[in-house]
Amino acid sequence: MQRLAFASFMAMLGTSVLAASDPGCPQYPASARAELQTQLQLERDFAQFATRAGKKPVRSAVKRNNFVDDQIFGKMEADDVSPAALTSDAEFLRRVSIDLTGRIPTPEEAVAFLNDTDAAKRAKLIERLLGSPAYTDQFTLYFANKFEVTSAYYSYIGLTGRTLFHKFLRDFVGRDRPFNQVATEMITASGDADLVAPANFLSRGWQEGDPMQDTWDTLTDRITVRMLGFKTECISCHNGRAHLEQINLWLTRRTREEFWRTSAFFSRMNMTRISTDAFNQRLRFFYTDRDSGGYSASVNVNAPGPRPARSGGPYEPRFILNGEEPQTGEWRQEFARIVTSNRQFAKATVNYLWAYLFNYGLVDPPDAWDLSRLDPQNPPPAPWALQVTHPELLEQLADYFIDNNYSIKSVLRLLVNSNAYQLSSKYEGKWEPAYTRYFAKHIPRRLAAEELFDALAISTQTETPMFVPGFEEPLLYANQLPDPTEPRSDSLILEFLNTFGRGDWWNNRRDPQPTILQLLYNMNGGQTVLRSFASNPNSPTNRPGRLAQSRMSDEEVVREMFLATLTRYPTDQELGTVLRMKQGTRLDWISDLQWALLNKLDFIFNY
Repeated sequence: MQRLAFASFMAMLGTSVLAASDPGCPQYPASARAELQTQLQLERDFAQFATRAGKKPVRSAVKRNNFVDDQIFGKMEADDVSPAALTSDAEFLRRVSIDLTGRIPTPEEAVAFLNDTDAAKRAKLIERLLGSPAYTDQFTLYFANKFEVTSAYYSYIGLTGRTLFHKFLRDFVGRDRPFNQVATEMITASGDADLVAPANFLSRGWQEGDPMQDTWDTLTDRITVRMLGFKTECISCHNGRAHLEQINLWLTRRTREEFWRTSAFFSRMNMTRISTDAFNQRLRFFYTDRDSGGYSASVNVNAPGPRPARSGGPYEPRFILNGEEPQTGEWRQEFARIVTSNRQFAKATVNYLWAYLFNYGLVDPPDAWDLSRLDPQNPPPAPWALQVTHPELLEQLADYFIDNNYSIKSVLRLLVNSNAYQLSSKYEGKWEPAYTRYFAKHIPRRLAAEELFDALAISTQTETPMFVPGFEEPLLYANQLPDPTEPRSDSLILEFLNTFGRGDWWNNRRDPQPTILQLLYNMNGGQTVLRSFASNPNSPTNRPGRLAQSRMSDEEVVREMFLATLTRYPTDQELGTVLRMKQGTRLDWISDLQWALLNKLDFIFNY
C-alpha cells in the first residue's frame, strides 16, 4: 500500500526539510528521506485526529479475544473510530495461511475449513499452521531477509557458509528457540565460518578494502537496526546536530563518540581470512578474541574508507542507549548480554512482528525508531508527535515476549488470534487516513516475490523441483530458497523473483511495492502464461489440464478454479459471466479463466 502522498507533506512543510538533511549522504537518498518525512506527517495526522474536538466515545461490537484487542479497540472506542467488521472465513483462511506459511491453501483445505462449523475453527487453523513445516519455511525466510547472509557477498561467504547459516535459522524457527539466545550466538560467534553457522552473520558485515573500524561500525548499525529497531549509521559519519533535525529527534542528540564507543565492543575481535583454494578465489573468516583492544581513530592513510576522518581515542566500550560498560574483558559477550537484556530488544522484535502481520508497526517504520518520541508522559516538542501509536500495548507485548522466553511463535500466535488482526480489509463508511494508525481495518499488501511464485505454482499445480547446491533434496517452494542467488540453475525463476522485488540482500533492497512492469510481466511472462495453459489433453500436467479432462460440470470447474486460485467461491455474477463468455474448446476457456484469475488483484494481494 502506498503511503500518504509526499507532495501533500512538502506543501505543508516546504523544501526546507530536504535542505536540512545531508544531501551528500549515500545512505539517505532522497527516496528514503521522503518516506520518513511522509511518515512523520502521518504521525501528526494521527495525533491531531486523536485530540480533535467533539469526539464521542463509542462501543465496538467486535469481540475482544486478548489484551491486543483490549488496547486496539479500546483506543478506537475512546476516539470515536469504528472498526471494520470481522473478515469472512475465506479471507481469513487465505490471509493467515499466507502470513504464517507463505502459501495459499489448496482447494481441499479451503473446502474443509469453509464447511467446518466448529466455533473454534480459526484458533485450530492457527495451531495447525504454526505446527506445519511450511511455517518453518516462511519464518526461516523472514529471518533470512532480516540478516541477509548471501553467497553473493564478495568472496567471503561461500555456499557452505550460506547453507550452514540457513540451517541455523531453520533450527531456530523449527524448535522455536529463544530469540535472545540466537542473537547472542550471532554476536559472539567464534571459529571457522564454514563450520560455525552464526559466524556468517559477522562475515556479512565485512567491509572490503576499508579500515577495520568500518567493519565494526557496519556490524554495530546492523545490530541496532535488526535487533533494536533504530539506525546508527548516520552518526558513524557525523554528530546528529545539523543533519537529522527533520528526521529523528533522538539521533540529533547523539555523537560520533557515542557510536564509536558502541562499536568498540567489537574491537577485541580478530577476523582472520582463510583461503579455501590455492588461488585465493574464495576466502572465509576465522573468528577469535584477544585480551586487549579499543576503538582507535588511526587508520591506514592509503585506505581511509568512506567515512570522514575519526579523531581522539582510543575509545573503550559504552552502550549508546544507557551508557552501560562491560563487566568483564570479553567484550563481545558483554555486548550480546547488554543488547539482548535491554528492553528495546524485546520492543523492537514484537514491533517487527506486528508490522509483518499488520503492514504498519506500532512504531513505524519498524527499523527507524525515534527513541525521543515514545513516552506519552514526556511528549516531544512541536511540531513533533509521538511515534508510537499504542504505547501501552507495545509495553504489554514486550512483557509477553520476555515472559514467554523470547518465543517468536508465542507472539505470532497471540497476534493472529486477536480480532484486531482478523478485521476485514473492507471498510463501511468514510475512511480517514488517520484510521490507518488505529488499525481500523486490515491493510492489504502485495504478495512478496516468493509468496507470489508459490501461489502461482500451488494454484496451477505446477510445483517445479529446484536444485540448490548444498541441499540433498530439490526444493519445491520459493520460500525454501536459502538466498537470492537461488535457484541459480533456473534463470526463468530467478527472473520472476527479481521482477517482483526480491532484491539481492546486498546492493538492491527488497521492494514490496507493485509496479506497472510487474503487471505486464504477470500478464505476459512465461511463468504465468505457460502454467495457465491446459495443454496436452492426453497427459495433463497442471490443474487446468486435469480439470479440462475431468467429468466435472463446467460450473464445478469454475468453482474449483476460484477456490484453488483465490481461496473463495465465485459470486453468482462471476459464475454467470464466466459460463456466458466461455469460448473455444473446454481446454481453451479453462486456460483463459486460469490466466484471468492469476491476474486478479485478489490473487496478487493478501487481503
